[in-house]
Amino acid sequence: MNKRTIQSNVGSLQITLPISEHAVEWSHGRASSRDDYRAMLTEQLESPIDFPPLMLAIIPDDRIAIALEEGVPDGIEIACELIRYLVDHGCPNDKLTWVLGSKSPSFLRDAETALAAYGLSSIPIVLHDSQDQESHAYVAASETADPIYVQRELIDADVVLPIYCIRTAECPCSSDLFGISPGFTDAATQQRWGLAWLDDNTTHLHQHEKLSREAGWLAGVQFTVAVVPSVEGRVASLLAGKPESVFQRGVECLSPLPTETHDLVIALVDGAPQQQTWLSIARATVLADSICDPNGKVVVCCDVKKTTPGIRDLRSDTPADQANKRLLKSHAEDAFPAAVLRSICEHRSVYLLSALPPAETESLGLAHVDGVPSLEHLAEQSEKVCVIRGAQY
Repeated sequence: MNKRTIQSNVGSLQITLPISEHAVEWSHGRASSRDDYRAMLTEQLESPIDFPPLMLAIIPDDRIAIALEEGVPDGIEIACELIRYLVDHGCPNDKLTWVLGSKSPSFLRDAETALAAYGLSSIPIVLHDSQDQESHAYVAASETADPIYVQRELIDADVVLPIYCIRTAECPCSSDLFGISPGFTDAATQQRWGLAWLDDNTTHLHQHEKLSREAGWLAGVQFTVAVVPSVEGRVASLLAGKPESVFQRGVECLSPLPTETHDLVIALVDGAPQQQTWLSIARATVLADSICDPNGKVVVCCDVKKTTPGIRDLRSDTPADQANKRLLKSHAEDAFPAAVLRSICEHRSVYLLSALPPAETESLGLAHVDGVPSLEHLAEQSEKVCVIRGAQY
């Protein structure tokens, strides 16, 4: 049988996978990666989509908040280029604030290191902590009378510039078209979002659309920067301008799902170490599950190196619905990814190739894959194989 080879960098894991010539290789991303972010961003900021050049919308005394969603490929470098552009065009450093959509210490260290390399260390960085109610501001009640709270710096700013990654609405925890929900909302709002996603897709999509209108509009977001992922899990293009137009253009850049299902789906979390998270695993698993035969297998390749309190809850024998509701209410780290994985593992065999020891992987209800040879063996045993690149998108 003739074979071809797929090369993938999954964090620090270099995967060289021989597969049958009949196997399908697919990705939401259509284009190859680019990294000339300064040129890409400058072009978009000076010729945005359905919006005048950005600097025409900013006056000298405006307080500007740059909001970077967690999980954006090369998001830190793109945010630094945006901050550099603003400073170079006359925005004072003391009028700028960078809000990170995570309280991860490593995320903060990477951002601080990058700012220092750009000579912009004086720009303050704020970490979004959804459980710190004091750091949020009330904006309104939702259509269901639930209060909506958003990171205070985003409400207090005169201009908010979110940076987010284009994903489909079916992707767990995908950003709204304003780049605000659910990433920069409070824990209660995020919990409602998570429960809606788990309950059923129709409810989730309605919640997604509703929060997009409410939280983003109430935060005054008029301009967004969106990253379109590449085949290799990095950046294919940048889009900027009017939020609705940017989101529509971005979704049009994604490839539609394959129409056929497969008895083995291998989901590769291509990209840098920052992409190697349990949320990426949950997203990849959902995507793979959607194109897998009912009795098929899903394999996720992601370079996670440790479990977290939410993920360790997968060891519980409590019925899934009950366990997931309890887990989401606990606000434990990675509670939502764990709930997503539990809901899929109820009906599907899910395998994981990662840096975790076999016993730890299996204690979570996941089958351990010890390396590429085992992955190749699974592929040889399957008639219809699909390999998803950049499966976290």
